[in-house]
Amino acid sequence: MPRARSSVDMKKLLLSWVIAGAALAGMAGCAQIKKPAAQVRAVPAGLRFDQVGSVSLYPGEPCTPQIMFDFHGSGSTVWLGAPKHETKMLTEAAKNNRRVHISGKWRRGGQSNCSYVEVTSAEVTR
Repeated sequence: MPRARSSVDMKKLLLSWVIAGAALAGMAGCAQIKKPAAQVRAVPAGLRFDQVGSVSLYPGEPCTPQIMFDFHGSGSTVWLGAPKHETKMLTEAAKNNRRVHISGKWRRGGQSNCSYVEVTSAEVTR
């Protein structure tokens, strides 16, 4: 004949379930949320690019190794690749949420739908 559980046993069981649930909820809260990919549009290589906006570090795997930043301006996101000096300045601007003025030229990546801007000049704006 099965033994009846005491209220102490039930409280311990309930407490164990609450602790397990809290631990799982905590782990789920730490999970990385994957950002959706930026809209890709093919732009003819060689066209000039000159805009003011904000930058962030590129979160994914780019279609070409030069892409290190997302540029947010004029209602769209553009991928940027930059030389060493501009990369340092853009990284600081991304960390400090500063607006930047970017000049450059559109380039093609290895894939047919991969266009990015090769930065020729970058400066922090107010």
